[in-house]
Amino acid sequence: MTTETKKCANCNTDFQITPDDLDFYEKVKTPPPTWCPECRLVRRMTFRNERSLYKRTCDLCKKEKIFMYHTNAPYTVYCKECWWSDTWDPKSYAKEYNPSKPFFKQFKELLHAVPRPGTIQQGNNTDSEYTNRVTDMRNCYLVFGAINDEFCKYSVWLNDSKECMDCYNVQKSEQCYECIDCVQCYQTAFSEESSNCIDSWFLMDCINCQNCFGCVNLRNKNYCIWNKQYSKEEYEKMVQPLRSGSALTLAGIHAKFQDFRKQFIVPAISGHRNKNVSGNWIENSKNLRDSFSSLDVEDGRYCFAISGAKDVMDYTYWGKESELIYEAVNIGIQCSNVAFAHECWSGLTESQYVMNCHNSKNLFGCIGLQNAEYYILNKKYSKEEYEKLVPEIIEQMNAIPYTDTKEKKYRYGEFFPFNCSPHAYNESLSQEFFPLSKNEIEKQGYQWNEPETKNYKISLPTETLPDNIENAPTSITKDIIGCEHGGKCTHQCTTAFRILPEELQMYKNASLPLPRLCPNCRHYARLAKRTPLKLWHRQCVCDYEVYKNSAKHEHHPEGRCTNEFETSYDPERKEIVYCETCYQKEVA
Repeated sequence: MTTETKKCANCNTDFQITPDDLDFYEKVKTPPPTWCPECRLVRRMTFRNERSLYKRTCDLCKKEKIFMYHTNAPYTVYCKECWWSDTWDPKSYAKEYNPSKPFFKQFKELLHAVPRPGTIQQGNNTDSEYTNRVTDMRNCYLVFGAINDEFCKYSVWLNDSKECMDCYNVQKSEQCYECIDCVQCYQTAFSEESSNCIDSWFLMDCINCQNCFGCVNLRNKNYCIWNKQYSKEEYEKMVQPLRSGSALTLAGIHAKFQDFRKQFIVPAISGHRNKNVSGNWIENSKNLRDSFSSLDVEDGRYCFAISGAKDVMDYTYWGKESELIYEAVNIGIQCSNVAFAHECWSGLTESQYVMNCHNSKNLFGCIGLQNAEYYILNKKYSKEEYEKLVPEIIEQMNAIPYTDTKEKKYRYGEFFPFNCSPHAYNESLSQEFFPLSKNEIEKQGYQWNEPETKNYKISLPTETLPDNIENAPTSITKDIIGCEHGGKCTHQCTTAFRILPEELQMYKNASLPLPRLCPNCRHYARLAKRTPLKLWHRQCVCDYEVYKNSAKHEHHPEGRCTNEFETSYDPERKEIVYCETCYQKEVA
């Protein structure tokens, strides 16, 4: 077999399907995709809303609660307690399969009938109402996609952490602020790609550092400022004015650090303990290609945010001992041989085109089922009837494809159409990673949800905030502060925000100035610091005639390194990108 080049049915660009890809499609018994990898990722991401929350009434218990569905969403929505209760039966919504009607049209009718869970919260969650897609949270506020956190706020992908705020992808850390992709850090702020660091600010790719400020690529260091070594006494004297609690001073340091870090090399891929991988932020994985933010994955491609999986492709979010997963989002915990799925977990196997189904087997086109087997459109069949009817449905899906409002056709092997997403594009992760304007969203056939009009009576405009945290009175927690963006950005700006009492105390304890942006705008600012979910083919720029390396590299004792790789650093960017071998020689 040879590599095939196909034209994306959505964006019209060319993409390739390799012999390895075809082997996988044969394993899961599905045809090759007709959309390119990026369009497939964007489509899956439209099905995941993390951070857009609304107050609305549960359609069962009639209590007002916090949901991830807008009040105008055309779905029956239950609160977590009601959805998991025995007071309703998803099987009562069963539909008789109609061979003369497009399958996706029948599935969409079922989708609008079966109740949906208003938020995804698992385990024991205490005083953490304003969270979503979380497990075992305690006293957390506006934390999303997280597990086992306590007293944390305004963060995403925060696991096993305590008293962290405004963080993105931070693990096993405590009292961290504005950190991105950091692990096992304590009292660390404004840092990225660092681990095992303590009482440090403005770090980039530092490991096991303590009492450091404005440092890049350091290992096992103490008392360094701008990568220069100082004594303990010198460090404490010099760092005090840098951590003064002044917003004006902090802005200057931010700018200086951005320029300073450009002088240092960066690795083509951020990852550890990998073999034969491509992408970024990959840990302990093997044969994982074109993937991002994944851990413990073997034999996968086009994965994003997967932890613990094998033999998977086009898989977005979760994992946990799952295998043979294809075109799925938000599924995990020992799932196997599942294709075209959304929000399914705990032992779902041998199923296709399913949503919100758990601990079940042999489902096709089902929603909301638990402990079920041999169901189609939520209707029960015998094993013989199921095995006879599913191939007939697949044949019908190819003979009578579903056509959306943009004349795009959906046959068997395609993920759910856009209009089966329970969320608008600008509510979903697609807007965070692949932002579009309202006109672009509607032009491409996605849903757009008009943001609610904000009528906050701002009592404290941004320009009147005290520069230094020392001058912030306790009464500021009663003010409505205007966001510096004023709703004029594309970051889902809330236009205003409050400072919580415990939040103010953290700022004071750590000498951090008050934020000038609302939580949403701060979140988008963190995303902008990461490289995109794209890859470029590049050659290592290590060159003895250009850069002053610390030593000769055995694999290229002269001239420029010949190693080539895939990296998420666009060639137009100014970073000095080294291959893994050269990088490790320089940063040990």
